[in-house]
Amino acid sequence: MTKADIPPPLPAFYDDLDLTLDAAWTYLANGVKDRHSAFHAPSVATVSCDGEPDVRTMILRGVDRPARTLRFHTDHRAGKLAHISANPAGFVHIYDRAAKIQLRLTCRMTAETSGLRVDAAWAATRPMSRACYQAVRDPGTPVTAPLDVEYDAQATNDGFAHFSVLLAQVSRIEWMYLAARGHARARFLHEGDAWTGTWLTP
Repeated sequence: MTKADIPPPLPAFYDDLDLTLDAAWTYLANGVKDRHSAFHAPSVATVSCDGEPDVRTMILRGVDRPARTLRFHTDHRAGKLAHISANPAGFVHIYDRAAKIQLRLTCRMTAETSGLRVDAAWAATRPMSRACYQAVRDPGTPVTAPLDVEYDAQATNDGFAHFSVLLAQVSRIEWMYLAARGHARARFLHEGDAWTGTWLTP
């Protein structure tokens, strides 16, 4: 047997449910700061007003493990806010090829357009990001060409008039870790005040 034939050591969380749950939240938290992490830009799904799934990539802006929430920023005129107003069911999916980890998160979505949390999130937003909220027309409005989109910083209060915070409260986590010796899959359900974990067949 050569060195190349020896599989790498398994991480401590591989066969430990508590450590696996910790790892899931740690990867999420690290994704807020690490722009190169797959956890920085998960896929976020809502249910459209027609009952169809609607998925888009969003930047993860904050993680609050005690509250079980993920924070994203969005334009309050965007269609996703109409979706969650009619149906708060949401889903977040992340696959990190380097870490060999997939997370599938069942969530309840809510939006905030004012308040201390919105003010704090806006204060931490970079000028380049604020420009996205200065569009005069609603997101999704047809235009002739990309350069026909009109922006007005003054009319939109630098974009703040259209800014909102999207919160995804996690109620279920499905974890998959890919390993040559055998994949590890687990499900965590939040029941009462605690998480209950179960190993699953991959």
